[in-house]
Amino acid sequence: MFWPSLVSLYILPLLIVVVITACRRFPFIAGSLLAIGWFSVFYSLLMSWSTDEYGKALNIEGEIVSLVSSNRDWISVDIILLGLNSPQIGQSKMRLFWQKPPTVSVGQRWLLTIEPKPITSILNQGGFNQQKYFLAKHIIAKGSVISAELITDNPSYRAQLIAQLKPVLKSYSSGDLILALVSGDRSLITKARWQELRSSGAGHLFAISGLHLSVVSMWLLLLARLILYRLVPINSRRNWLICLLLAGIGAIFYGYLAGFAVSTQRALVMLVGFIAFSALSRYSSSWERLLYALFIILVIDPLSILSASFWLSFSALAIILLTVSRVNSLTSIASTTVLTPEAESDNQLVKQAPNQSYFKLSKIKLYSGLKMFWAVQWRLTIAVGIIQAIFFAGTSVTSLFVNMLLVPWFSFVLIPISLLSLVSFMAFTALGLSGYWLFELSALLMEPVVAILKVTTEFSFSWLVISDELLAVLLVASISCFLIVNIKSTHWRLVLSVMLLPLILYGGFRLYSPVMNNRWLVHVLDVGQGLTVVIEQNKRAVIYDTGARYGESFSYAERALQPFLISRGITDVDYLVVSHSDNDHAGGVNYMLANYPNVKVIADFSLLKSNTDEPLSSSEKAFQRSSNKNLSHNKPVSQSEYSNKPDITCRPNKLDWQHLRLDFIAPNQPQKGNNGSCVIRVSDSSNSLLLTGDIEKQVELALVAKGKSLQSRLLIAPHHGSNTSSTAEFIDAVAPELVVFPAGFNNRYGFPKQKVVERYQQRNISALTTGVEGQVSIIFNQKSMQVRTYRADFAPFWYNQVFRFGQMQNPE
Repeated sequence: MFWPSLVSLYILPLLIVVVITACRRFPFIAGSLLAIGWFSVFYSLLMSWSTDEYGKALNIEGEIVSLVSSNRDWISVDIILLGLNSPQIGQSKMRLFWQKPPTVSVGQRWLLTIEPKPITSILNQGGFNQQKYFLAKHIIAKGSVISAELITDNPSYRAQLIAQLKPVLKSYSSGDLILALVSGDRSLITKARWQELRSSGAGHLFAISGLHLSVVSMWLLLLARLILYRLVPINSRRNWLICLLLAGIGAIFYGYLAGFAVSTQRALVMLVGFIAFSALSRYSSSWERLLYALFIILVIDPLSILSASFWLSFSALAIILLTVSRVNSLTSIASTTVLTPEAESDNQLVKQAPNQSYFKLSKIKLYSGLKMFWAVQWRLTIAVGIIQAIFFAGTSVTSLFVNMLLVPWFSFVLIPISLLSLVSFMAFTALGLSGYWLFELSALLMEPVVAILKVTTEFSFSWLVISDELLAVLLVASISCFLIVNIKSTHWRLVLSVMLLPLILYGGFRLYSPVMNNRWLVHVLDVGQGLTVVIEQNKRAVIYDTGARYGESFSYAERALQPFLISRGITDVDYLVVSHSDNDHAGGVNYMLANYPNVKVIADFSLLKSNTDEPLSSSEKAFQRSSNKNLSHNKPVSQSEYSNKPDITCRPNKLDWQHLRLDFIAPNQPQKGNNGSCVIRVSDSSNSLLLTGDIEKQVELALVAKGKSLQSRLLIAPHHGSNTSSTAEFIDAVAPELVVFPAGFNNRYGFPKQKVVERYQQRNISALTTGVEGQVSIIFNQKSMQVRTYRADFAPFWYNQVFRFGQMQNPE
């Protein structure tokens, strides 16, 4: 996961020679090299689809494997590439966006004409890495469907079953959860429900994994054993082997219904291995089966290591095995003590008081079982919580309480009843009968689960956001506690305590008592074809623009800006500057006002309304709506509690903030459009930044003519690098050392324009583009200026490279 690049296939023969040579004397080295070679080969074969065809319409053949989402007149689907030109390994996929589609279903094969696009995504600290996510799912490209022709419509049994279940379960308030539990299909789960599952820490209960497969196998094994041993008693092992076979078949079928997800594969391999070893009368430890599962999954799909579910599932099972082995050893010692006390012979206590001894043993077993359950849950809460924080910048605080209640309920009640309802439904459907009423009991038993999810979500502290610094402190503290507890040597315990305690204390001090200094940072976030700049000092921030919003479901303020603030540990946003009302700059105003109600807004929205007869833009309306509400509670308030005007306008003025000076340079009067952008110069005694919004040639020349103080070490390029901006006179007046173009990769406008880039290069001015570099951060410390980018510095890993095989746009 941390390699800067994968191994070239040209040195693969050398790797093979080294592996063969070292396999006997150095098996670990040989195995590692073999793994490196296989990973590189797998990735190369997966991405072997010819790139020469990109940049124009393609005809492809594919099978729909997932209906991802839908909205009004378009859908998003994942397809497996088929045909002679498609990769023959790993089931390479594409994600397609289909406007006004016909009726589609999983399992259909289509001949499609598509417009291909790259999978390169926005990359910022704390944000969701869609590029990494796509690679883990074997999605090698995106595309828009131009035309389509249905070839075959032969859906799998799972697809047919899910299609039959959906209309039945939609009638229940908890139908989305039941569908996920019995078939692994989560398409009915809404965004609000996902929020409940995340906040409560109960999401794993609806991802078919070891718990679910174990419950199914256990019940099948018990039922088969009860029936066979009563109806056809026999002294041989035949009945036991039949019971094991039925339990294995049931688990495999349940895994099939779940779509063989990573967590399902891991649990299934372990369970089938246990059944096989039992049938062969061969002992295998739980750790051995875990390693078998890990080996098989990584051979089948090495890219699964990029998936959060891979780390969550295997880490959770490792924690369970550690806990069970530890508690079992203590239980064994306690049982031995009861049977063989010091004052008695080996069996004397049993002979004299068998009932008393049996009662004591039962009590010990019950106590040990409860102790083990508690130990597993709190260890899982800590370990899985830290892994969640690494991947999702937060963790559930209520998960321990929720799992203590729901795990037994699922194991002994909900899973068996729900699967019994599913089997009955399948039988009724096969006979042509209606089985819509068969899930009534399952829905009733799911109601307590829904109630618990709602209650925990109402707590404001149910989801704890964790910054990168806090996560580092938690990791060090957790590793320290684990080592100190498990190391037997008192001497080494003392050494570890002395070494690690100052580090933990220092981290905690930095978190809650940041040192006031003159060091300040400018972060230009990667928000596609938009702009968001965060000025950070002493864990406080000024935000310049918020990026775009598309519909009600997507906002860069939610997907990029807020996660970035969380990762940096910034809770106080003092000022929100909205340069102008275009969506790519002001689309997230409403979201930021709702989540940071104390922020002071610097904008011209209300003044624009009073000085023109034109209707408000969508961003202006969002600002007005948000101003008319108590944002912390989202309830209407009285007229005296709000104002339609921003806190500060963009008129030429000065503002002091955190030892920095903010000079508002333009506009002199409110003006609609790009040339009404709020131009601000931020500076200290040695360093400076110029924020220009989308100003164009006319404003640039006017600022130069008026002799405005524009000189700055860092310039955020006007209008994303358009030909209408960055005039030679303006560049000479600013004379920056670095210019950053806030432009999305492969954007349809071709920003930044090549002529504009050359204009800066001719003056020996370094240039960076957010769509290529990801987030760009500049650190000003006294007279120094250090530049860090996401792809080169924060996460310089192979899967974060720019995948340039998509549709390329030539600059105009």
